[in-house]
Amino acid sequence: MKKLLSLVLVVTGTIFAVSCSGNKTDTSSNNAAPTDTAITAAVITVDDLVGKEFSLTNMYEGKEVTIAFPVTNMLGGKSAVNSYTTEFALDGEKITLTALASTKMAGPEEDMAVENEYLQILNGANTISLNGDVLTITTASGTNLVYTFKGTVPTADTNN
Repeated sequence: MKKLLSLVLVVTGTIFAVSCSGNKTDTSSNNAAPTDTAITAAVITVDDLVGKEFSLTNMYEGKEVTIAFPVTNMLGGKSAVNSYTTEFALDGEKITLTALASTKMAGPEEDMAVENEYLQILNGANTISLNGDVLTITTASGTNLVYTFKGTVPTADTNN
């Protein structure tokens, strides 16, 4: 009887060990899939942006379209002809802009069309991410504004 009980325990233990090690392998392979950049990327903060300027690179080739963050919760830039500014708030990857304001200089018709379209797209900003020197703002409709780091800008956040 002891031999039978020992045999049952050895077989049960072996089955348990094999099944657990199988689950470990499956679990680790299942965990490996979600470790893409979107999930593991750190949440962007205002401090990551203040003092930086970026150039739009994925549309309007040959036109000067920029975005800069000179002050906490303020952004602005050049939109082909005019300068623009607005307040913004971050909540995780979500970005909310207040009403955009811009200067009202006239320019070439093509540049004015670029400016109007760009400001309309930017006004629909929904999410923001920063991956190294690449800043991406995505609208609720799925349009991506992809910027690359251009340089630093003076900040007004020094309260000395």
